Amino acid sequence: MPAHLTTSHDPAPAPSLGYRKLLRSTEFGGLYVSFTLTAAAGALSGIALGTLVDRQTGSPFLTAVSMYGATFATVLGALTLMSVADGKRPRRTLLLLQLASLAGLCAQAAPGLPLAARFALLLLLGFFQSLGTGARLGLLAEVVPASGYAPARSLMNVTAGTAALLGYAGGAVLLRYAGPRGVFAVAACLTALGAVAVAATVREHSVRLTRRPGLRQTWRTNAELFSHPGRRALLLALWVPNGLIVGCEALFVSYDPGHAGVFLAAGSAGMLLGDLIVGRLLTA
Repeated sequence: MPAHLTTSHDPAPAPSLGYRKLLRSTEFGGLYVSFTLTAAAGALSGIALGTLVDRQTGSPFLTAVSMYGATFATVLGALTLMSVADGKRPRRTLLLLQLASLAGLCAQAAPGLPLAARFALLLLLGFFQSLGTGARLGLLAEVVPASGYAPARSLMNVTAGTAALLGYAGGAVLLRYAGPRGVFAVAACLTALGAVAVAATVREHSVRLTRRPGLRQTWRTNAELFSHPGRRALLLALWVPNGLIVGCEALFVSYDPGHAGVFLAAGSAGMLLGDLIVGRLLTA
């Protein structure tokens, strides 16, 4: 886990920034656009790969793994090398990882790729996805003031639901006309545009780790995160319900291939609605 995620921002003195003011920042705007495109590409590639595996194997298990198996590799990355995301050049790290995702999507779009190779790519990119998330959040903490960090995370969280909603719905339509490989191609284009957005708008920052990143630093920071009972309960509350929901969503393609996109989009719409209701009606 990156060290910057353990740093608490002081909410007291400065009023929090609104969404519009945040979006006027060139660097945050670039990160926001890149995140939105990446989230949409993830939804597109997920439904494309799930549909492809379901058609080839007819196996609900393999189909579910193809859609969400990368999450297990992401957990492994978070447990081992997540502190690398706090390296001296997070912008370069994020760009390299986005280019790796682009290469993986292009490979998935290649005709005749064996299933074993598809799953290997899925797990490899999933492992490095955790580093990309850490690098993006590290940059976010650098490009917005402390009073803007919570609103920035809120905006990105709402946007993730919107991007997933549009990605799944659009993916279902594209599947009818372009097939899984065409959907992969669109996802690759979105990923490329996301990398361009970061390259054109975000300057290099240095998170300045106090210790050398690696396995030991990652485990030390994870242990610190879990040492506080309240924080531990909050993390579990964030993880367990999402994990149960994903277990259901992973079966949609096998359950009803013709309407899987509708089911996935409906789930994303519900998450978006929940985010908006909680954000507007509940106080801190």
